Amino acid sequence: MPVRHYIVPSSPINDRQIYATGADYFPTSFQNKVAVEKFSAQSWVKRVQEHSAIIQQIFNEIFEYIDFFGKCAHSIAEGRNPRLSSEYWSRVNHHMEGFQSARMIEPSSPKTYQYIKMIEEKYLTFLRNMVWSLENSTPSDFAVQGHLPTGFQLDEMIGAFQSPKLQKIPLVQSLLHTAAYLDSYLEGYRQIHEDNYLKNFPKEWKASMANISASGIAVNLGKRFPLYSHVDVYLYFPVDDRVLKFNGSIVDIRTDEKKHQERIAINFEFPDGNLQDYLQIQIQKQEVKECMDIVL
Repeated sequence: MPVRHYIVPSSPINDRQIYATGADYFPTSFQNKVAVEKFSAQSWVKRVQEHSAIIQQIFNEIFEYIDFFGKCAHSIAEGRNPRLSSEYWSRVNHHMEGFQSARMIEPSSPKTYQYIKMIEEKYLTFLRNMVWSLENSTPSDFAVQGHLPTGFQLDEMIGAFQSPKLQKIPLVQSLLHTAAYLDSYLEGYRQIHEDNYLKNFPKEWKASMANISASGIAVNLGKRFPLYSHVDVYLYFPVDDRVLKFNGSIVDIRTDEKKHQERIAINFEFPDGNLQDYLQIQIQKQEVKECMDIVL
């Protein structure tokens, strides 16, 4: 049934430079995904014939920027503050100026330049947000400002470039796969950001399909937890504007390679009887609703 949920480790990482929940936001399934996306982007870039040397230089710079963002996101997930490194400051200041190599293509290929600027806009928006969070975070709090933005021009471009008639055009595919590579790290960071923001706003939790009973839940997530570790499971039911909290333990983890997600099974430990009764009623209501839909 669709469930609005929020699941985090019961205890954050101890003795770290910056607050971290302890979840693994970049599991093996994620690493496999970004490796494929980067390889695909690099392969298509090599096939571009027009202005090939300049295009190669531009995309190599973009890949370096994306790798840097990913490295910072990994550090944040592990409770390490990248801004404490001198290398971080020099690279951040440089990256804030945008893709320097892109300017070389503007006079001869203004449209290609516009597409690259769309990638730059999305990258810089997330980078600025990350820099603000790092400057304002502490070992007990990861600072966030509302939701991260959505609806970039780049997203519209990706939709247009997915047309079957563009599948064999090297430049188009280079842009498409580079955008996918960037989005993977941005969405990984978005998970970290949202986990630090959404806990206090259950009405904003997104509903997703889950196998659920009064004694546990199994759900697909983009993050991973250690097997047998303890987690806090929060379930929100809009009909009564009610949040249920269960203490749980991870009893099974299976990777969905096609969706690049982790199927996490959680047992509720010593659940409160009243909460179980309420949850069971909600499950029964959903079963009745599904039966009604089938009859109709």
